[in-house]
Amino acid sequence: MSAYLHCLSALLIIAAAPVVAADAHWQSSIESSELGFSAWYEGEEIPGRFSRFGVTVTTDAATGEPVALTVDIDVASADMNDDEVNQELAESEWFDTANFPAARFVAENIRPAATGYLAAGRLRIKDVERSLEVPFAWRPDGDRTALSGSVDLSRLAWEIGIGEWSSDASLADRVRVRFEVELFAVP
Repeated sequence: MSAYLHCLSALLIIAAAPVVAADAHWQSSIESSELGFSAWYEGEEIPGRFSRFGVTVTTDAATGEPVALTVDIDVASADMNDDEVNQELAESEWFDTANFPAARFVAENIRPAATGYLAAGRLRIKDVERSLEVPFAWRPDGDRTALSGSVDLSRLAWEIGIGEWSSDASLADRVRVRFEVELFAVP
């Protein structure tokens, strides 16, 4: 009878334990998302975009707030609406796509900020990895959500546009990256 009571007690304890919900995962939709950038040449803004990229976000099961984010970019998909410029971007002075076909941003430290959230992580482009903080808005709507924002970064810090372009006299060091990403809940 004692073994029966121990089993019954164990089952009651397990049944009374709170169920811990798993974190939710979100995946971007490339068809309805945009990852753009702007460079400034002799003061004129020159826009571009990456046509192939993916974003995954993990949200806390209890709060629904984002807690981790990863962005993978196929840098060979950079498009500045000029075939000659696009070919140049693949060269070693720029993205060196033959040796480094992808860039990656990983943030496992996301915290609330004044206008949304701030993702603190590491951005790797070519063989250079540096810390980066990216502000973003998070707008959940059922099984979809939108992630948007922009951040300025130094192209020279990641060795983009080196050699004859390493001076910012005609090509500014500042590059603005902007994003509008639609994500879907992953079952």
